Amino acid sequence: MLENEMMEGQSGTINITDASYEALRAFVNFMYTVEACVDEHLASKLLVLAEKFQVKHLKSYCEKFMVSKLNWDNSVMSHAFAHQHNAKYLLDMALGLITENMDKLTRRDEYTELVDKAPRIVVEIYEASLSKQID
Repeated sequence: MLENEMMEGQSGTINITDASYEALRAFVNFMYTVEACVDEHLASKLLVLAEKFQVKHLKSYCEKFMVSKLNWDNSVMSHAFAHQHNAKYLLDMALGLITENMDKLTRRDEYTELVDKAPRIVVEIYEASLSKQID
């Protein structure tokens, strides 16, 4: 980015306007120290930055942290988030938790939201559930 003829290369400055100060600070800290101190709120923001700048180790760390906090209450939204940010490990773990609890899925507010906003994800969930029943 800084070595080509893009604006950032000419000015020596990278403007990042789509991240919070807290997330950006943690991201830069990770780049210098290869250490991250995350909580449930920061992990998703760091994962987005790690994906954007292709920092695979940080993305993997954030996914693992998010999986460690995964439960039924946050599984539907975690699945949607993982789908949006190509977080395969989190996606698979959230999908597994959802398919284990399919009987409760339609009673969730998040389910109605997914049906309206991302019906393709709902189809994916049902396909995974059916596949699990067949196996």
